[in-house]
Amino acid sequence: MVDCMSIRKYFKNRESYIFLMTIILWVSISTTNLNFANPRYLLELIGVNSVYFICALGVLPLMIKGHFDLSIGGMIAFTSVLLSAIGSWFFLPAPLVILIGAIIGLLVGMLNGALISKFKVSSVVVTLATMYIFYGVSKYIYNTFTEHFRIIGEYKIQDYNGIIENMSVLIMALLTYLILKHTNFGRSVYAFGGDRKLAIQKGYHESVSIIKAHGYCGLSAGVSAALHLITFNQNSVDAYLNIEFELIIIVILGGLHILGGYGTVFGTLIASFFITILKSGLVFARIPVFWHDMMIGAIIILVIAYGVFKERYKKRNIKVGET
Repeated sequence: MVDCMSIRKYFKNRESYIFLMTIILWVSISTTNLNFANPRYLLELIGVNSVYFICALGVLPLMIKGHFDLSIGGMIAFTSVLLSAIGSWFFLPAPLVILIGAIIGLLVGMLNGALISKFKVSSVVVTLATMYIFYGVSKYIYNTFTEHFRIIGEYKIQDYNGIIENMSVLIMALLTYLILKHTNFGRSVYAFGGDRKLAIQKGYHESVSIIKAHGYCGLSAGVSAALHLITFNQNSVDAYLNIEFELIIIVILGGLHILGGYGTVFGTLIASFFITILKSGLVFARIPVFWHDMMIGAIIILVIAYGVFKERYKKRNIKVGET
């Protein structure tokens, strides 16, 4: 007999509910479209949407800290035009493209973190400003030198069923997990997200943690820019305009506490997969695009409402226990 207490413990976290919702959604869509029952198709689906998986993992430590980066789309655009420019001068294999993209993104992200740390300004304000700068510079480079960019055919990977993209998602997930669970930086992320004053008392350096968190977010944007070029073999400055808001949805749906202090790699991956399956299922069902956004918005409201009621229930039980 299954222990009822163990079942309750399993469904204690929001990640368990989104995992169950994902399974139900996948089974429901698979009954009407057999493509979704094919593991190969699911891997291709993850590959095509790898940018969302990787950026969600990259922004996770930042949101656990209680920060956010509004310039992710701008960093992707900026990195992609630089990679296109470099690719117009040199032959670059796919792994090298990803490595260069990661380095560019890391440096740009650390610049964001340094500005926030130096001027003691909200991450939203600083990254809003840098978002416009990155998009502006990207459009200038693209429009000025676009005739010199050749098609990036040299590092387009064909007939591999998205193996480069899927491996990148897997590596990013493992790296994020190891950073959060087994490094001093990861412990500082949870500490500052939970209680800033207590984190400082424990000896964590806030400025270092901020720069590293934004640098990691930038790294994910740089890798995503490279994967976009590899997957679609084209450069578009506005391809990921407003991606930041979709990332907020994914990470919150994956169990992140809105005020920071808690979030998991597993929850983020499952939420990314849920949104990917939902969007693809709605496309196959030929449901108008505006319904996609409305449904995702409704799901987020339900998830937030669940979190609020759960916290109220906890506080009420604590008060009852004290009396």
